[in-house]
Amino acid sequence: MGKHIWIAAAVIVANISVGYAQQTADTILHNGKILTVDAQFSIAEAVAILDDEVLAVGTNDDVLKLAGPDTLKIDLKGRTVTPGLINTHVHLESPRDYGRDLPPQQRRQFPLNFRTVRTKDDVLKQIKDIIAAFKIEPGEWVYFSTQPRGDQAGLIFDDLDRWELDKAAPDNPIALSGGIPVVNMMLINSKAIEKLWNKYGDFIETYGRYWIDESGRPDGHLEAPAVRILLEDEEFIPPPDPQHVAPLYRKNLEERLAVGNTTISGGLHTSSVRAYQWLEARGEMPVRYGYGVMSTFGIPGADRQFEMGAGTDMIWITSMSSRAVDGAGSRMCISIERDSEAVAAAEGGDSQMMGLAAVSGWWPRGQCLMDIEYGGGTRGASIKANYFNEWYDQVARDGLRSANVHVSGNDSHSRLISLLERIDQANPGSVRGWAMDHCTLIEPEDVPRAAKLGLMWSCSPLGEGDRAPMIAAAFGDKVAHTYVAPIKNMLDAGMNVSLEGEWAGVENLITRKDTQGRVWGPDQRVDRETALRIATQNGANYVLKGDRLGSIEPGKLADLVVLDRDYMTIPEEEISETRSLMTLLGGKPVFLHPDFSREYSLRPEGAIISTYEELVARR
Repeated sequence: MGKHIWIAAAVIVANISVGYAQQTADTILHNGKILTVDAQFSIAEAVAILDDEVLAVGTNDDVLKLAGPDTLKIDLKGRTVTPGLINTHVHLESPRDYGRDLPPQQRRQFPLNFRTVRTKDDVLKQIKDIIAAFKIEPGEWVYFSTQPRGDQAGLIFDDLDRWELDKAAPDNPIALSGGIPVVNMMLINSKAIEKLWNKYGDFIETYGRYWIDESGRPDGHLEAPAVRILLEDEEFIPPPDPQHVAPLYRKNLEERLAVGNTTISGGLHTSSVRAYQWLEARGEMPVRYGYGVMSTFGIPGADRQFEMGAGTDMIWITSMSSRAVDGAGSRMCISIERDSEAVAAAEGGDSQMMGLAAVSGWWPRGQCLMDIEYGGGTRGASIKANYFNEWYDQVARDGLRSANVHVSGNDSHSRLISLLERIDQANPGSVRGWAMDHCTLIEPEDVPRAAKLGLMWSCSPLGEGDRAPMIAAAFGDKVAHTYVAPIKNMLDAGMNVSLEGEWAGVENLITRKDTQGRVWGPDQRVDRETALRIATQNGANYVLKGDRLGSIEPGKLADLVVLDRDYMTIPEEEISETRSLMTLLGGKPVFLHPDFSREYSLRPEGAIISTYEELVARR
C-alpha cells in the first residue's frame, strides 16, 4: 500500500478531529482495509461513525482516539470495507419474485398459465374461468399477466384481439400484458377500449400507439404512450394496496443487502412509490431508493410540480421518467441490418436473452417510439405527433431532469441525443446531468455527442445473460465488440457512468467476459479502482446524492459493507462471488452473515441475520 495513501487518510482525520473534539463515535471499524473511493482512492485502516454519518477515516491510532466508553468497536482483522453498492437500474415495481405469496385479489393481477396453453381458446377459457371463480362483478376491471413462450407469442399478437377477448369477458373491461414489458405492450377488450377512448380518445388518436384491423378500428393492442395511461390513471386498472405488496418488495430488497447493495434506482409507478413509503413510515425500508416519477408521462394535464432530489434520504425523486423509448432485445430500435434467423437460432427460444425472436416480425426495426413514422407494430395506426419528443421538450422547459429511461437500440440513442442537442441549443445547459440506461447498442460517434451535452449513462456491461454473443449473432462480431457498453470510451470522454448490477457487474466491468469466457470489447475493460468507483460514487452522482453517498468520507452517510474477501487482490473471476458479512445503512447494521454475527456477538434489533443463498431460496 502506497505511503501517500495512508498519509491522505491520516490528513482526513487531522482536518476533522478538532471539530469533533468533544464528540465520540457510536461505532468504529478498525484494523481493516477501508476502500474509501474518495478522489484519491485512499485506503485507510479504520472508520468512525457518529449517528448516521462517517465521522472520520484514517489510521487505527487516530480513529480509535474517537472512541468513548459506549463506542462499539469492531476489529475487522484485515477485512475489506467498501461503500455500499449503488445499482442505477432496477425493476422492483411489481412483486414478481414473491408473487406466489400474495393472492391474486390482493395483487390485483391474475396470472394466466401458458404451460397449458396450445390455442387461443385455451387462453380465453382461463380468462372466463378466473372471472367466474373469483366472482368478479360486472364492470370491474381485471388485469391478467401473461408469459407466452416461443411461438406462443403469436397467440397474443395475431390470434387474440379485442373481439376475441369479448367472448371470454363480455361484461368486464380487461387487460392482458403482452408477454413483454407491460409499459410497452398491452392487449385490452372492447369495454376497456370504450372507457379508455371516452377519457383519452383525442390524445391517443393524436399520439398513438395502437393497432388497427383492416377497416381501421382499434383491435385492442396498445403500445406506448397509450398503454401508459392504463398503468398510471387509477380510474382504470386498480393498483394493489401498499400494505399488501410492500412486504414482498422488502423481501427483494433484503436480498440486495446480502451483496452490499444499499441504494437502488429506477422508474416507479405511483402505487409503487406509496408501497415503499409505507415501508419507510414503519422503519422497514432496508435500502435507499432514488426513483424516476412515471405518473405524469402520457397523462394530459398531469401535475408536474416536482423538484429533483425532493424526498427523504431513504426515498427521493431522481427524475421524470418516460421509462422506455424503445423495446428490449429483438424490439430495440435499430438502423443497422439484423440477421433475424441468426437471432432465433442463437436464442433457442430463451426469452431471457435478447427477448423473443418471434416478435421481431411485428417490429422489424424494433419499437422505435421516438420515430414519428412509427405507428406501432406492423398493424399500427399512423400518428399525428410524437409525444416522446414533446415530453422531453416539456421536461426541459420545466427545469426538471430526465433519467431512469430504458434506451436500447443504436437508432434510439442517436434519435434521443439529436433531440437533446436541439433542446440544449435552445436552452444551453438544460439537459446537463440527464441520463440514459443500459448502453446496449451505441454507435461510437454518439459517445462524444453525449459527453458534450454532459449526459450520464447507466450501464450493464454486457447486458443480462450473454447479451454480447446475441448481438454478435444478430449484427456480427465487430458490432458486438464496439457497440456494446463502450464504458472506457465514455469515461475517457469525461462522462459519469454508473452500474446496473452488483458484484457480478463489477467483475464484468473488469473482465468483459461472457459466460463462456470470451472477452467482448477488450479495449473497454477498466481496472478495479475504476470499476468500484462506477459501482459507488458514480452511482451516487446518478441518483443526485453525490455529496451524501458513494464514498467513505467524513460527513457522508455511513453506508458501508464489510466484505467476505479482499476485492483488490482476489482473482478477477471471483469478484462476482463477493458477499457481505455486514452491511450498514446510515451507520446501523441492517444485514449480518450468521458467522459474522456469532464471531462478534452482534444481533442488532431489526437487522437481517442470514445468507444471500438463504434469502434467495425464499422466492
